[in-house]
Amino acid sequence: MKVRIYISLDSRKNMKLSQNIIIKKYNTLIRDVNMNNNDKLNQRIKLRDGRNLGFAEIGDTDGIPLFHFHGFPASRLEALMLSKMITGKKIRFISVDRPGMGLSDFKKKRRLLDWPSDIIELADELSIDKFAVEGVSGGAPYSIACAYKIPDRIIACGIICGLGPLSTEIKKLINIGPATIFIARRMNWIFKLIMSRQGKTARNLEKMEVNLKKGLDELPEPDRVILSDSELLPLFLQEGSEAFRQGGRGASQDAKIYSQPWGFNLEDISPNLKVYLFHGELDSIIPVSVGRVVSKMIPNCNSTYYPNDGHYSLTFNHLDDILESLTS
Repeated sequence: MKVRIYISLDSRKNMKLSQNIIIKKYNTLIRDVNMNNNDKLNQRIKLRDGRNLGFAEIGDTDGIPLFHFHGFPASRLEALMLSKMITGKKIRFISVDRPGMGLSDFKKKRRLLDWPSDIIELADELSIDKFAVEGVSGGAPYSIACAYKIPDRIIACGIICGLGPLSTEIKKLINIGPATIFIARRMNWIFKLIMSRQGKTARNLEKMEVNLKKGLDELPEPDRVILSDSELLPLFLQEGSEAFRQGGRGASQDAKIYSQPWGFNLEDISPNLKVYLFHGELDSIIPVSVGRVVSKMIPNCNSTYYPNDGHYSLTFNHLDDILESLTS
C-alpha cells in the first residue's frame, strides 16, 4: 500500500542539505511556533486503560475545536506544517498521535473503531463538547470512524485525499492485489520488518531527505513544489521521523487496520452529519477515483475535486477552503 512510505536507500549522492542544517531550520521553526502557542506541541493525557495519548495543539484556544488525524506513517507534528496558515483563525487545532506513534502508547489488538473512544476521552479532558474532525490520507479512515460512531459529538467531518475501505472496487482502483491484503492481515510481521527498517532510517534526517528527493520524480509537479519548499522540508522530515519514536509497531498496525474490514458500512453514517471530501485529481498516491467512490457511499457528503493538485499539495493550497467548510 503506497500511502506515504519512504523507500529505504543506502546512497547519499546528490545531497543538498546536511542533517545539521535540517535540524537547525527545524529548531528555529519550532521555537517560533512555541512562542505563539505556549509550547503545546508535546502534550499527553492518561486514558482510562492506562495508555498515554499524545497530541499537539496550535491556534486559538478559544476557537472552534478541530481534531486532526495525521497521514501514514506520520505524527501529531503535521500540525507544524500548517501552523502559519492556522495562526489568526478562530480555530483550536488539535493534532493527535495514533497508538504506537509519536507520544501515544501502543495498543494491542487495536481496531479502527477503537479510535473514537480515545478522541472522546481527549475531548472530555480538554473540556470540549462539540468538535470537528478531519483526516488526511491514512488519517481519513479515523475521521470516518468518528463520523460513524460518535456523530452526536461532531459538527463536521473532513476527508482529505483519503484512503477508503478496501472494497473490491477500491482495491482495483489502487491496484492492491490479494497477496498484499493477505500479508497485511495474516502475516503482519512482514510489515513490522518493513516499518522497523524504515524506523531506523527515520532516525537519520539526512538519509530521509535523500530518500524523499529520490522519489520526487514519481510525483506530479504540484507535490514536488510542496516537498521541495525550504521551510516545509525540515518539518516534513521531522514529523515523519516522529512517527517512529517508538519503532515501527504502530505503523505496521495501521497497515493491518487498513487492510481489514472497518467494522461498519459507510452507508450507515448518519445523514444528519455533514461530511466534506477533498481530493486532488492529480493524486498519484490515492487516486481521485477512490474519493469519488467514497463520496457516493456516504449519505451526506459534499465533495470537492481540485484538477491541479496532487496528494500533498491539496492541503497547503486549499487549507482555507477546508477549514471554512469544517468550522463555519
